[in-house]
Amino acid sequence: MKYHRSSKAARRSGGYDPDALISSYDLKADEVSSVKKAVLDAVKPHPAERARLEEARERLLKEVAEAAAGLGETEVYPVPVGSAARSTWLRGNHDIDIFITFPETLSKEELTVRGCAIAEKLAETADHREDRHSEHPYIHIRKYGFEIDLVPCFRVPDASCIKSAVDRTPFHCRFIKERIAGREDDVLLLKQFMKGAGVYGSEVRNRGFSGYASELLVIFYGSFDEVIKAAAQWKPGVFIDIMDHGNVSFDDPLVMIDPTDPGRNVSAALSLDRFMKLADHARAFIRRPDVSFFFREKTLPYSDEEILSVFEKRGTYFTAIRFRSPKKADDTLYPQLFRMENSVRETLENNDFKVIRTLSYGDDEECVILIELLSGLLPPVRVKDGPPVSAHPNSDAFREKYVAAGDTYSIFIRNGCYIAEIPRRYRTPESVIRDKTGTEIALGKHIREALSDGWDILSGEEILKIGSEGFRTALRETMERTLPERSCAGSEIIIG
Repeated sequence: MKYHRSSKAARRSGGYDPDALISSYDLKADEVSSVKKAVLDAVKPHPAERARLEEARERLLKEVAEAAAGLGETEVYPVPVGSAARSTWLRGNHDIDIFITFPETLSKEELTVRGCAIAEKLAETADHREDRHSEHPYIHIRKYGFEIDLVPCFRVPDASCIKSAVDRTPFHCRFIKERIAGREDDVLLLKQFMKGAGVYGSEVRNRGFSGYASELLVIFYGSFDEVIKAAAQWKPGVFIDIMDHGNVSFDDPLVMIDPTDPGRNVSAALSLDRFMKLADHARAFIRRPDVSFFFREKTLPYSDEEILSVFEKRGTYFTAIRFRSPKKADDTLYPQLFRMENSVRETLENNDFKVIRTLSYGDDEECVILIELLSGLLPPVRVKDGPPVSAHPNSDAFREKYVAAGDTYSIFIRNGCYIAEIPRRYRTPESVIRDKTGTEIALGKHIREALSDGWDILSGEEILKIGSEGFRTALRETMERTLPERSCAGSEIIIG
């Protein structure tokens, strides 16, 4: 992939050059100003909400320090991180991240045991608690009306010395806090704009922009407006290196070198489709600035009747693979689901099926891979293209193989090449899936183990047996995704 490296002369981060900005991608200041004000009125935390969060955070920091002291920990320091620590959080986002930092001399096992022991003390008086796992275990609690992550990490001198991935987070927080002052509103606008585009969130199942990435974009370009103008001109290969210290090559649509780690791409999880969707959303917004670009209606799960209506209107063929969930974290489960989904698509296409779209879904109970095909039944005959007649000895071998085969329909020459019409081995997608799963259809370790307990193939109306609201919501999002209008006014404002 060709990179469009940033430079001071032309801000060449993805080809953005203000001096060459085409008029159709120039923001209309008056229109945009009123839109931004309306959005900020809706998403900026109220002073009372901000005060409540800050009070809760201070109480939590004190409780962590007291719990550490009570356990004889003399070199433990709690550090607030995340958007709540740098005033870039959206109204109603009641998340607080507290990192419990330990000396780097500890082993990972000691860090986990001693860090979680401190977190357990806070969990004793929490309204709710969950044991979670990233690179190492941490504890999530609900307390004082907030969702709180208590994460043990090593206290290292700089990001080049990290012993686990979470160790760099305090450095991210420090970098942003030192540079974001006065531009917090721009970050709020960009985050909400990304939410409106459906590209916010770097979780594996979403593959969008992280909050940290949105903050870095504002720091690099200078404002929300400038990010939007740049994004409207993006093409794969954007390269942003704020500190000009990157030392590793990446083949990603957007490369944002971590200011605290020259060997890391902040946007490594971002998919090409999410990247280009933001570009499309930015172009549409520039041509018709409107509040609706910032908000999305909450997606409701499909009912049985709606699913059947979709099937009837499209006239295509739907089939789904369903199996019990391995009950793994999304970061573990979804890469394996995506791998299987892509392998199913490729295997079906290799057997002449036309795949229109696929969908992966997983929760704590079950996993589903849905496939929409142009047809669910292929004819008995399959056309096998052979080599040019002149390309012997390969052409001779092809000719003899199919002339000698007792079930060949016919073999002839067309455009100088041998063509054989032979019986088709797989006429339905179900037969391909049953025969190829675990061999040609690649499976990750946890999914292979789950399939060993049994799995179903559901086709057509049988898909109604999948009652999960999460799956039915994902199905609606997949079947009804539509890009916003770019030029006509009066489109419906989507809020939620």
